[in-house]
Amino acid sequence: MRVLQVGESLAVEYGGTAAACAELTNQLAQSGVDVSLITLGGSNGSGPTLPLDPAVAATVCMPAAPRRLGYCPGMPEILESLAPQDLVHVHGLWRLHYLQSAQFARARSIPVIVSVHGMLLGGALRQRAALKRVERWLFQDALLRRARCLHATSCAEAEAIRRLGFQGPIAVVPWGVHPPDASSSPPRSLASDTPSHRVILYLGRLHPTKGLEPLLRAWAQVHEQFGSWHLVVAGYDEGAYRSTLVALATALGMTATVTFAGPAQGSAREQLFADASLVVTPSPAENFGFVVPEALVRGIPVIATQGAPWSSLAAEGCGWWVPPGESSLAAALAEALSQSPTTLREMGEQGRRLVRDHYTWDRVATSMLELYEWTLGQRGEPAFLQR
Repeated sequence: MRVLQVGESLAVEYGGTAAACAELTNQLAQSGVDVSLITLGGSNGSGPTLPLDPAVAATVCMPAAPRRLGYCPGMPEILESLAPQDLVHVHGLWRLHYLQSAQFARARSIPVIVSVHGMLLGGALRQRAALKRVERWLFQDALLRRARCLHATSCAEAEAIRRLGFQGPIAVVPWGVHPPDASSSPPRSLASDTPSHRVILYLGRLHPTKGLEPLLRAWAQVHEQFGSWHLVVAGYDEGAYRSTLVALATALGMTATVTFAGPAQGSAREQLFADASLVVTPSPAENFGFVVPEALVRGIPVIATQGAPWSSLAAEGCGWWVPPGESSLAAALAEALSQSPTTLREMGEQGRRLVRDHYTWDRVATSMLELYEWTLGQRGEPAFLQR
């Protein structure tokens, strides 16, 4: 089977979309699939990129200005240079190189699958809303309707897609996570054994859509009750938003109880998890939220909002799943921080089991191969397919 994956970037700062595209591509290659990958060049990012399996045939397509449109004059030549593909899997919306790939596939009767990566959720559609309405009218809706199947990571995301009028098949397959390498993971000394210094961790992009201002205001409500706890906010700063957050923390009188860390990868990222007793994801809308299973697989309980598809946190006793907003976050923080270290460790172990049973990358790859085989008429309809 030959499969072409089409993404925007492999830069780490592009977050979950880049991580999912890279990891799925690697998993497919390791499963014996002949897989190629095309991404856009010309990124302004200067940080690290995600690694690819040596078997992946990766190509960078340079876009014409402005880059955000994603139009690649050289895309037809790149696509023609590939061996005949059985299937094209597009990772994202709004970029013209996705349209170019889909038009190439359609002209050759090659089926297209589109992973929407949360880009049709309400919060995402409200960003640059006028431009996205135009893009939907010009090309995006037609691309989605002509796709053989759309891919969502949760039933909630699939419902959001249906509400926009898309009636074709939707595969609901969550992304996965790798357990950390035990031999290289730092000990969780601060999280488990030092009650005088305990850490709440936010790890993700610093962006207005991530709910960080409500998180800071919630922390302002409760931090005086929990003097041994400290909030760490870590991740890539988008649009100099960090300065807004620092100013808010200063205005709230919390400079001593909040640390703003930069982006962290590798051992630095593992150290952030090792130091954390609790992870919080305050975003009002997430299609998946990679940091949730990343925390759980390391035995750390999580507070997530109901904008993310993680009702299992409450159902499985490994965290809190609360409405978005300052008051509900404050209540969840107060309840979580009142728990003993032993209770939090037990909740973390529940989370570790949840990830092991449902959110591993080998399970994702198996499901995606089933989806590809169904798309190509090689097997029956998978159980995760919604019509």
